[in-house]
Amino acid sequence: MKQRLLIVLFALSLFFTSCGSDNDLVGNWIKSSSFEGRARSGAVSFVIGDYAYVGTGYDGKDALKTFYKYSLQDGWSRIASEFPGVPRREAVAFEANGKVYVGLGVDDDDERLDDFYEFDPATDTWNPTAIDMTNGPSARQGAVAFTIQGIGYVGTGYGFQEGEDRNNLKDFYKFDGSWTKIAFDGEKSKNSTVFVISDKAYIVSGENSLKYVWEYDPTKVSENSNGWTRKEDLDDDNNWEDVQRSQAISFVINGKGYIATGRNSGLSREVWEYDPTRDDWDEKTSLEDEVASREDAVAFSLNNRGFVTTGTVVGSGAYFDDTWEFNPTMDEDDNDN
Repeated sequence: MKQRLLIVLFALSLFFTSCGSDNDLVGNWIKSSSFEGRARSGAVSFVIGDYAYVGTGYDGKDALKTFYKYSLQDGWSRIASEFPGVPRREAVAFEANGKVYVGLGVDDDDERLDDFYEFDPATDTWNPTAIDMTNGPSARQGAVAFTIQGIGYVGTGYGFQEGEDRNNLKDFYKFDGSWTKIAFDGEKSKNSTVFVISDKAYIVSGENSLKYVWEYDPTKVSENSNGWTRKEDLDDDNNWEDVQRSQAISFVINGKGYIATGRNSGLSREVWEYDPTRDDWDEKTSLEDEVASREDAVAFSLNNRGFVTTGTVVGSGAYFDDTWEFNPTMDEDDNDN
């Protein structure tokens, strides 16, 4: 009888251990070198080679134009060449043919901007002349931008279209030395996030489009296709409603996309991983206690490592300059913060 009881207790322990392990989330946030510039929100980021660049934004008093670069070996340093445009927040950045272009956004007078400036990463210098915006996007903030095969893409946002102000937008453009308007099958939206995996872009969520994920594959553009594919919705049918948010960040590690921070009904602490081969989302470890909830942050990937920095809590007066690395395969460890 005693032996039978022990067997039953052992079986129950295995059962509960198995059930508990199914609910364990994986992922670890690791404190990294703090951003060297002024704490800010609404900045832009881009990566060229072994360096990530972060600049522009808003520090709670003024729009900014300073840029800093970061490498895993050297940490943060300021770019000596000054961004030639007016200070701004909620701008975008993309690469095209080895150069980087930063533009759009809103200035200190809440005027939306329609200019772009070219940065040469080989010399860390800016071209002081704004590029030709003929056939390009109109003035806006909160747009998305990405690069595929040396061509830049910009679209959505909030601003002017056909003379109308205060309007969410859905128009899209590509840039390969000149601007060309392209079709977009999605909704008008602002403050979405975007990441690129295997030369396909994924635009996720955003205000007015919380449940949508759109994939853009330029190789599929034809007479019968705009190149856009609507992926599985972020809704409760898939238990993915917590992915929905605006003003989030995203980055890519080992062929998977990650989305974190941002806001829905409140600030989001959940972290989700997207596998494009399965069109499937998996929840990872949320922001740890030491990582402040935030929106309007930026993120970047270096050598298959994902980083998050800057951001704010709107209305609180809090602006951040801390930097965190996310390891999606490591168990949570608060002692490494």
